[in-house]
Amino acid sequence: MHHPLVLLSVHVEQLLGIGHYDTVVAVIFVFLLAIGARLIVRKMPAQNEQRGTAYFYGFVTLVLLATHAQFMFDSNIEVIHALEFTWLVFLLFPLANRYSAAICLTLPFMLLDEWYQYILLYPEFNDYFDLNDILMDTYGCGLMMVLLMLLGVKNKPLPRFWKRTEVYGLAVLLLLILFGAASGFISAYANDAAWLVMNERSTAEPFWRFHVAHQRFYHVMAPQEGLAAITLLYLFYLGMDQKRAVSA
Repeated sequence: MHHPLVLLSVHVEQLLGIGHYDTVVAVIFVFLLAIGARLIVRKMPAQNEQRGTAYFYGFVTLVLLATHAQFMFDSNIEVIHALEFTWLVFLLFPLANRYSAAICLTLPFMLLDEWYQYILLYPEFNDYFDLNDILMDTYGCGLMMVLLMLLGVKNKPLPRFWKRTEVYGLAVLLLLILFGAASGFISAYANDAAWLVMNERSTAEPFWRFHVAHQRFYHVMAPQEGLAAITLLYLFYLGMDQKRAVSA
């Protein structure tokens, strides 16, 4: 459904103009957040040991999302990534049964989604693998897990950090990316020999890139910058379950 929805978005943007379209998208997103807040107020149990942790992760996630929107959006419709992945992580949570593990379980889907758009769906339009979107996807996952925490949804007992499957999964994925970069299989910038070129330009991006159609400056992360940001964000979310650690 990605391409039909993109066509619909472009059509609505052309009808309203980018300024009005951005405003409409922002209002809808705030409205959905308000619905979530209302649900939490009505359904949150009186005794909830996860409340403090949930408030902290919810606040930090919203600050990161707002900062991302300020610097990395060429239009507000990019927030759809967060909304899409709230539902995916919700569906995957029963398989993981832990907040942080559910977020980590969505990461392969995020990478596959961006690869599909970059290589197969829009190769003539996209000239870089959009790591900005991976961050936005993850914020959506984090917000859904915060919602479940506040509603009192319990996760299964947490093994020690070095015994967690998601930790090993993230470590293996990171090592594979680093090995691919070191071997030339993955290239940060233009390279005809690489299987995956993260950015088709030959040099690093300037901090600001200008979107001609939207008349807006936005930041495209360099591959190394994006990898570091994503790694730190996932390490941050690994702490969501820390208060339920057991020795098993």
